[in-house]
This record gives sequence, C-alpha cells and structure tokens, in this order.
Amino acid sequence: MKTLILDTGYWIELFNPSSNPLNQEMIELFSKEIVNYKILIPFPTLYELLNSKFSRNPNTRNFIHEVSKDRYIKIDDAEYKNRALDNFLKKNHYTRVEDISFVDEVIKEMIDDVNLKTDFILTFDQALKNYALSKNVKSI
Repeated sequence: MKTLILDTGYWIELFNPSSNPLNQEMIELFSKEIVNYKILIPFPTLYELLNSKFSRNPNTRNFIHEVSKDRYIKIDDAEYKNRALDNFLKKNHYTRVEDISFVDEVIKEMIDDVNLKTDFILTFDQALKNYALSKNVKSI
C-alpha cells in the first residue's frame, strides 16, 4: 500500500472550498486517487487547521468524521519537533527567510524518517514539494 503525507492545504480546500474552481477540481481528483493509500496526518497540520477559522466552520463535523477512518494515521510530532525547530530557527536566523513554516519543517523531518516509508506528499507549498522531490518522495 502506498503511503502519503497530507499537508494542511488539502483539508482546507476539501472542507472549505475556495472560490477557485480549479482548486476544487484538483482536490476532487486527489481525493479519488488517494482512496486506497495509507494516509499520514502530521499532528502539526491538525493544530494549524483547527487553530484557524476552520474550527468555527460547520464542516468541522465532516472533517472529524473523515479523519476517524482507519486509513488515516495521525503522526505524533514528538520525535520530530526539536530538530524541526532547530532547522527553522537556523534558516530564519542565518539565511534569508524561505517559504517554509515550522509545520513544514516537521513534515520534512517525517519525510526523512525511513520508518514512515513515505511515497507521496499532497501539498500546495512549492518549497515543500521541492524538498520532497529531493528525497524521492513524489508530489501529487
């Protein structure tokens, strides 16, 4: 079974569609394509999503129902967060600020974890896509 990491943007577009019909069309295609994948959900993406205005959205109930399905595996960030924080702070202190958030740094640590055996990532973040590609993780 293929393994996929989901970034926050997927959930936002799935349960709170933007006014961009192209994004909605892509999300519908992605949702059909990944139906048989093992889905890894980094806890930081849940923090990011549920600390936003999405938490007050009636579609939150649909989200809770969806992520309770067996194919979703919520990944604790305890193993990754200290390295991710160090990486984030170093990049933002010594170099120009990149388009990588702290949540993205945690996801990068997950991509690097050989025990997770990640095949794909679903993100709209180009910097994160580039990092995944450099680690032979395909973006869909």
